[in-house]
Amino acid sequence: MQKNKINKLFWMIPCLMLGVSSVFMASCDDDDISGSVVDMPATDMWDTTAIGKYIYENYTLPYNIRVIYRWEDNRQDMGKYLVPPKEEKVVPFLSMLKRVWMDPYVEITSTTSQPDFLRTYVPKEILVTGSKAINSDGSVTLGFAESGRQIQLYDVNNLSIENVDDFVMFFHTMHHEFAHILQQTNKDYDTEYRVLSKSGYTSSWMNTTNDAAREEGFITAYAKSSVDEDFVEMLSIMLVNSPQAWNYLIDRIQNPVARDILREKERIMTEWMRDVWEIDMSDFQQLVYTAIEKEMNLPEGVDLIHDGNFIIGEIINGEIVLK
Repeated sequence: MQKNKINKLFWMIPCLMLGVSSVFMASCDDDDISGSVVDMPATDMWDTTAIGKYIYENYTLPYNIRVIYRWEDNRQDMGKYLVPPKEEKVVPFLSMLKRVWMDPYVEITSTTSQPDFLRTYVPKEILVTGSKAINSDGSVTLGFAESGRQIQLYDVNNLSIENVDDFVMFFHTMHHEFAHILQQTNKDYDTEYRVLSKSGYTSSWMNTTNDAAREEGFITAYAKSSVDEDFVEMLSIMLVNSPQAWNYLIDRIQNPVARDILREKERIMTEWMRDVWEIDMSDFQQLVYTAIEKEMNLPEGVDLIHDGNFIIGEIINGEIVLK
């Protein structure tokens, strides 16, 4: 009898080591656990809190993503003053993240040759931090993508629909960071895109306003920091504006050369999304902006104009009203 107990114990051990996709199974079976596997520690495997269950059902099970919301010193920049997210903020934040960032990608790629697009390319770790990350130069980091494996998102504790500027900026950050992962996966745009503004990239980008940057052919001041940032800023700023608001940002530029440069950058970026990822940017832009409208409960016929940092105005039934 004792020997049988020991054999049964040894048989169970590999069942518990199968990985993330089977963490809530009672026994070994032949479930499909294809895709990248997350190395999830035992403390997460048995997180049966409401937060843990939400993460498992909405992130881990469908997309094989580990969401880290508990504090882990080795994953944080100890040179910055950072705090963990408040527990009551985690599920509302992750729900919003899914609706505005993930769900539009799932919908737009569902009929392409890569219906598992998001599961394939999404980072396998999302690290959620409660506070802003303030840098030594005074700039603030709201998100950071690391080599396609992890996205770190900051300031969850302060995210509120009451602060419209920061709320839309967060949508911008989500799409910006995931665009980095796509851009790091396939950089076919580089050669043609790089020459358009090659003399304008600078480490002193923070000394330029967004309006001034657009007069130089950059969609935001941060786009001046490097060609890769330039590219993903074009993509993410387009996604957080309606088609009307996007065209307003470019058409109001006084310098015709800068306008032409931005339209050329737009062409290269939209063709890259179409040819590499089979994503039509006009359809995708409408999907994302509709998700933003619902999240913010905007009145019908009202489009916000977001310049990369702030809401600078609204388009109300076709009429532009600036702040």
